[in-house]
Amino acid sequence: MSARKDYIRKLDEELREWDRKIEELEVQVEKATIDDKVEIIDHIERLKTKQKLARKKHEELEQAHESVWEGLRDGVDSIFDDMISYTEAVMSKFKD
Repeated sequence: MSARKDYIRKLDEELREWDRKIEELEVQVEKATIDDKVEIIDHIERLKTKQKLARKKHEELEQAHESVWEGLRDGVDSIFDDMISYTEAVMSKFKD
């Protein structure tokens, strides 16, 4: 398998993991106090916005010509790294 395909597969896995983490946060909303609910919902919306951008970049990467995909990778990595950090921070804040 090519490096590009491996990289895209890795991004697919990360997007699925974010789906699961967002679902976990949505469950936390049910258990949270009113004040925490507002904050959790805000974080969920931010995560969904970041995830939407990550999906767009993922699509661009899939459609990019083989000769230019590596040039796109740094920008995609930055978005995904930001998303991972933010997701982990939010999840740790609202763990039971």
